[in-house]
Amino acid sequence: MNQTISILIVEDEVLIAQDLKEILEEMGYNEVFKARNYKQAVSIITENNIDLALLDINLNDTHSGTDLAKHLNQNCPIPFIYLTSYSDAATLLSVKQTRPSGFLLKPYSKDLLMASIEIALFNYESKINAADRRLDESAADTPEKSDLIFANHILVKENYRYLKIPFGDILWFETDKNYVEIKTLAKRYIVRISLKKLLELLPAQIFVRCHKQFVVNAQHVEAFGMTELLIKQTKIPISRNMQEQVLVMLKK
Repeated sequence: MNQTISILIVEDEVLIAQDLKEILEEMGYNEVFKARNYKQAVSIITENNIDLALLDINLNDTHSGTDLAKHLNQNCPIPFIYLTSYSDAATLLSVKQTRPSGFLLKPYSKDLLMASIEIALFNYESKINAADRRLDESAADTPEKSDLIFANHILVKENYRYLKIPFGDILWFETDKNYVEIKTLAKRYIVRISLKKLLELLPAQIFVRCHKQFVVNAQHVEAFGMTELLIKQTKIPISRNMQEQVLVMLKK
């Protein structure tokens, strides 16, 4: 089991949520978050890297568990499992439309919960791996066909999910053979693509190649000279054959 998997419990009954948290910790999941309503859940999802969510349908709130599922599908596509006491036709119709990874009726057993979580994570990982293969296949395509770069963000895989990294958060890209390291304001990520191919996909009005190993976000350059530039106290070299192009862009 991957000990770094983070699970969010969305349950308005405090005792049930705590019991569920203890069960998950016994199963080996050490990063478990709890939320009592939609607003708390969205806040936790925004501030943390959640890998899977357990959703109660009736939260005694203006928003239900299915509302949260729709939010996940649109903004943070991670697997989620419904835990509920309701199994009527209307409820089933509603939850089917959100494409859950599982549906468990209360009371549920520890073994069934464990199996549901592991299957949901396995299926989601398989889906992500399939998407990875499509990204690899798209590497030889034209920039318009790429599934990696979008209008204002880049997709980066981390554990069981894809993260949207806004262009504004990216400081620079640094190549290492067939991989590129993305340095952001918060952390570093790795993507499998050549720097040359990546540069073809990035907006030229924001990013510029200053060295055979570096592409920088011009908006974050704090100072520059003929041979190097400065971003967040880090000196990045400027190649002689790229000086004119780089300096013209940075002087804008």
